Amino acid sequence: MKRYVKDLDGHLIEVTDLKEAILQAALYMGFLWQEHGPEMQAFVKKRQRYWKDLYHKLNALRDQQADTNYSD
Repeated sequence: MKRYVKDLDGHLIEVTDLKEAILQAALYMGFLWQEHGPEMQAFVKKRQRYWKDLYHKLNALRDQQADTNYSD
């Protein structure tokens, strides 16, 4: 069964390795830039919002999968 999440841009992303995807999203979510220009600050905020949203969706997918496995 293929698993997908929809990102903030509305794109469907196929999740082939859920555990690795969660780890990768957590890594990118915590990545901070040292640049202080206003354009870079806006970009960093947008990227952090993107990865945080994706991280939560991936964890929800993991929880949903666990619930499905538990009820079987």
